[in-house]
Amino acid sequence: MIFTDDIKSLFSSLLNSYSDIFFIKGIVPGLIILSITLLNYNAGISGMLSILSAYTVARLLGYQSTFLSTGYFTYNALLVGLAIGYIFQISALSLLMVIIAGSLTMVITIVTSQVFYQLFGLQILSIPFIIVSILVYLSASSFTNLYVMGLYAQPYPLNLDVFPFWFSGYLKALGAIIFMPNEITGLLLGLLILISSRILFVLSVVGFSLGITIYGLFTGSIESAAQDISGFNYILIAMALGGVFNIPSLKSYGIALLGVSFATLIASAGHVFFSQYGLPVFTLPFTIVTLSFIYALGLLKYPLQTQVYIGTPEQNLEYYQTSKDRFVSTPAALSLPFRGKWHCWQGFDGDWTHKGAYRYAYDFVICDSQKKTYLNEGKQLTDYYCYAQEVLSPVRGRVIKVIHYLPDNSIGSVDTINNWGNEIIIEDSRGYIVKLAHFANQSIYVIEGQWVVVGTVLGLCGNSGHSPQPHIHIQIQTDYSEIAPTLPFVFVNYKQSGRFHSSGLPQVHANITHCEFDLYYDQVTNFILDEILTYDVYLKDEKTDSFSFQVKMSDLTSYYFETAGGKLYFSKQYGNFYFNGCEGKDPYLKMLFLALSTLPLSYAPKLTWSDTINNSLLLNNWQSSIANLLNSFYINWVSSHAEYHFDNETTVRGKISNRFFNFKLETTILLDPVKRFKEIRFGDYRLVQHTP
Repeated sequence: MIFTDDIKSLFSSLLNSYSDIFFIKGIVPGLIILSITLLNYNAGISGMLSILSAYTVARLLGYQSTFLSTGYFTYNALLVGLAIGYIFQISALSLLMVIIAGSLTMVITIVTSQVFYQLFGLQILSIPFIIVSILVYLSASSFTNLYVMGLYAQPYPLNLDVFPFWFSGYLKALGAIIFMPNEITGLLLGLLILISSRILFVLSVVGFSLGITIYGLFTGSIESAAQDISGFNYILIAMALGGVFNIPSLKSYGIALLGVSFATLIASAGHVFFSQYGLPVFTLPFTIVTLSFIYALGLLKYPLQTQVYIGTPEQNLEYYQTSKDRFVSTPAALSLPFRGKWHCWQGFDGDWTHKGAYRYAYDFVICDSQKKTYLNEGKQLTDYYCYAQEVLSPVRGRVIKVIHYLPDNSIGSVDTINNWGNEIIIEDSRGYIVKLAHFANQSIYVIEGQWVVVGTVLGLCGNSGHSPQPHIHIQIQTDYSEIAPTLPFVFVNYKQSGRFHSSGLPQVHANITHCEFDLYYDQVTNFILDEILTYDVYLKDEKTDSFSFQVKMSDLTSYYFETAGGKLYFSKQYGNFYFNGCEGKDPYLKMLFLALSTLPLSYAPKLTWSDTINNSLLLNNWQSSIANLLNSFYINWVSSHAEYHFDNETTVRGKISNRFFNFKLETTILLDPVKRFKEIRFGDYRLVQHTP
């Protein structure tokens, strides 16, 4: 039984099921595709009933309605319903078959989705649809009453007969995905795909063209190959591998075309095998090829595999283009183990000791303006600027090993037996093992088993172990043994050459400064749930509008500002404030995003920082389309950048630019501990906050 509070979720599940078939997100495309299926009402009604049956079974089994609303668990049931409605007209028996088959599809979907995810980390694509459709088609031949009474002549084909044979075949194959292999259906679906995603549309055309060409060369007739409606497998493979499960790029396009060529072999073999039972190949070539490539690319750690599918390949590409530079790229992120300005003496693959299995490590010293690390002649330990300076914990975790009793080496000698000297090993709360070495004799303040946080004073910098001069050595390793290999990592929140880096690897022989957390900027970016902020809008000093936004939290605990026209998501991580993404078309939320896309929660006079921002926030629709197409061939061909700096402690100025389209704009934002973003200046616009 479906309860009243399930209606909204059922509606979302219904429409999302239709759009998911074509890798498009949203209920509006789903509603359009549903309407198209009703051109053959037998198939259209059967598809909807199958989703309803599957949804009901899932709720009876205990699945939450919000979990089902995405359509992921019901699109296979939709395909099964369409398959039944394609061969059986609406009757009591056919509807009973739809209910049983749709319910069975849901159970198989639940089982296979868990098995494939747990064993292989894969989605199931259309495996449940293939299984249940084969069962239905085979069993139907023995259901005499249904077979005799239910079969019907297909409606008059909705064809225009004006297109070249290959494009006619493309349209019919596109329509065949929803069991309506005709030109009108294909044309409507093609237009929908084109409007939703230019990349998906191009991939669908190119994939189909390549598939029928290869198949036609083998069989001797490309025209016959174009009329084989199972060519929709080529379309789905090209879209899936070129723009959905992989970030659009030249390499991803090559993988997609390779997958299409493989599918010709599977499709041919499938025809030979299934024709013995009077069955089509369904989506078997698409499923085998796509899952095989996804699994293989995962094993090979293909860097352009999609981690989160936003909604279209264009959005995926833009998200990848910006997020890889904006956010910390690895959970192995360390705070610098010191205060103030130090010098990077040795980094990864260093000139002296950071080699082989121990390549991932950093050494830090303190230098003067002459690049010297010591006073006088540097013969005494106390001559060295970093000697006896405090060493800070770079992580939150538990101290699991401490050695503190080894002597400091005199300058000119090293301890060749105790390589690390006095050391501390910390088990990071994220699961990493962090080692800091060469502490001064008897200078360590923590004990084994003690919990520390970022910034806890661990001890004093020294010259114990294999150390020619006082310095801090830091590394992440696979375990806590003395010979454990090192692992790559990044540092967060540091200044180098006047520029703030939210994460990265300091340059060797460069001076870097630890940017420490400042409570003032934390307060400035601390927004209270359900709080409403109101702004007056001025254009060239003339008030033209006013607007308000409310602070809200999503079901996934993401915070955002909401207006009637959109949402602006924000977060804090590793001591930085970020605007994460903007939904909708509210121009003022976009202005706020661009005026301060990110803010370090620390301060230094004239500190500068940069950010990569979404092209879609800055460019109009046609410019964004061009940018996405070009970036799919060479990532960052067209990119938008922001350069910010502190004018003073309460003022941040920025310059937004896109070189490709010669776009430049200046921004200013005034900060206040009570009003937070007190005033925002964006070109000729000023947004001034007031108390309503």
